[in-house]
Amino acid sequence: MVIGLNFSAFKSLFANADGMADGAEYIENTYSLKTLAEFIGEKPEFVSIVSYNVNDPDSGIFYGADIPRTMGAIGNIFLLIEYERQVAEGLLNPIDLVGLKEIEKYLLPQVNQNAHEGAMAYLTEDESPITNDEAMRAMIQFNSLAIADYFWFKLGEDSIQSLMDTLALPNTEMPVPFSGIYTVLAPNLTPAVSEIGEENIQYFLNDDRDSVFALMAEIGSEFVDVAQLNAWRLETMEDQRLNISFIEERDALALFPQTTARDITDLLARLWKNEIYSEQVSEAVKEKLGWAYESENLQRSFSEYGAIYDARMGMLSGIDFGTSIYDDHTSVQAVFFDKLPVAFWLHMSANHMQEDYQQRLIWDPALYETTIEQIELNN
Repeated sequence: MVIGLNFSAFKSLFANADGMADGAEYIENTYSLKTLAEFIGEKPEFVSIVSYNVNDPDSGIFYGADIPRTMGAIGNIFLLIEYERQVAEGLLNPIDLVGLKEIEKYLLPQVNQNAHEGAMAYLTEDESPITNDEAMRAMIQFNSLAIADYFWFKLGEDSIQSLMDTLALPNTEMPVPFSGIYTVLAPNLTPAVSEIGEENIQYFLNDDRDSVFALMAEIGSEFVDVAQLNAWRLETMEDQRLNISFIEERDALALFPQTTARDITDLLARLWKNEIYSEQVSEAVKEKLGWAYESENLQRSFSEYGAIYDARMGMLSGIDFGTSIYDDHTSVQAVFFDKLPVAFWLHMSANHMQEDYQQRLIWDPALYETTIEQIELNN
């Protein structure tokens, strides 16, 4: 009876037996943040960390600072910045209404579905109409891929590209629609991909990245423009999800737009100083990033805090800024765990270790020093 009621989960488990053992040897020794710091020092191939006091930027942790890492939903900060710019310039009205059906046109079944359901529960909690501002808050807090794609097309590809040019982050690629990314990853979801066959991920890894991103943007636009094709894709994904293994899904992170920890903390430092477009835009962005500060646990250690976190197969990452109540210093941070072994990723994500580690890195000097010691010891 148990297997019958949960057949899909059991089928996925058995199909990914190799993945469930991938990195299992690291789990036993990483049940505390101290031992996680040891793992960080021993495994630079999986981790990048930049963390520094905004008033003393030359002294901090710069570990794998310039290694390209999967951006994922961290790239939503660019959608937020462009949104606030357009609001400030009167191009968008924050109280204009958003229809749920417009958002759900971009929904990918079984891909970050819990995040989307959390966003929908937040948006429909009091049954009042949903505004642009509320939808943007839900995107930042819950990482709904459908909401991110809705805003990607609403803001406009040209406007987002202009933003990236203005920000001048040399090692950061422009975000692209998640509907396009995941369709490219999944065999048989679009003619351009199905012709390539089951080796599509390796094929695209060998292709020019700009060409791949252009294809992703084109496929993402079809989710609205080509209703019949979209319906077929959604039905296929309901039955087969991405139809790739956990390990293949982890390896496919290389196809996502990338950034570096140094680039993204440089952006956060400029944001903190209100240097992104204007004080109005910068303050509006920081205010929406402050959703995490509603937690009483964070209020015990911070006088101000803002963040975006992301978790997807093989990747756990976060960017944040925070002011410690203990010494009143403000830090900006980027922490990327990228291309992790599958079993170890499941262990870390189930225990929320990345978020806990990142938050404490600001206010806990013992963890900060332990991290530096482990990095110096092993590198």
